[in-house]
Amino acid sequence: MKKLFTSKALRVCFLFFALTLPLFLSSCGGGGSLPTFNVTGTWLIFHTTAGTAGLQGPDVYTFTTSESTLSGTVVPAGQTQALAVTGTVTGVNISFSWTGIDGTSYAYEGTVKANATMSGNWTSLRGQTIQSGTWNALINNPNILTATVAGNWNVFVTTTGIAGEVGPSLATFTQSGNSITVTLQGETITATGTVSNLNLIFSWVGADGVTTNIFIGTADATATNITGTWSATNGQSGTWRATKVG
Repeated sequence: MKKLFTSKALRVCFLFFALTLPLFLSSCGGGGSLPTFNVTGTWLIFHTTAGTAGLQGPDVYTFTTSESTLSGTVVPAGQTQALAVTGTVTGVNISFSWTGIDGTSYAYEGTVKANATMSGNWTSLRGQTIQSGTWNALINNPNILTATVAGNWNVFVTTTGIAGEVGPSLATFTQSGNSITVTLQGETITATGTVSNLNLIFSWVGADGVTTNIFIGTADATATNITGTWSATNGQSGTWRATKVG
């Protein structure tokens, strides 16, 4: 049994390596304008909107790149029409834009990370109306296994500017396909989210009815450890980790 488990873990690890390997494009010898990472592929992008509680999405993006030039399509959540996207990737920085079917123009800027995630800020303009917010992206490779994270986890959290780590707090993850629900034992907190390959994101609205808390992380090959970062729309942020119980 141990040998079989180890073999499975190695296969998952190899598959995730195959997933992330295309992200590592060295810009050595190609000039500083070339991207550090290749973002070609399908991405699930989630976003917050200033003044609106909750995490919206995912919008489904399909990117292709040619050196620093980015092109592709987006299918916004709840819609079926694919819309053209254009942009650039320079070093670890990415920017792209598109126009909605109602004429709203959207502009995104962010950072590409080595664990096949991205994050940043966005703005939109329709007439005289300007909106803005944050966004997080998970790569979605259909050839890579999606981690199974269902079960009980001990969660530890740090907050930027505050010394020490808080935890463990016992959390129960339930999973149906790519959808997850996270319930923190002893608290009235139930978060919802998505697992894509080895990455996951979940969020909930705080007791004030305004603040959206967002946790994004990456599971290891055995799906028994998760590490990541968290942020809240009130400006707080930090890191988190979780170890599976049992």
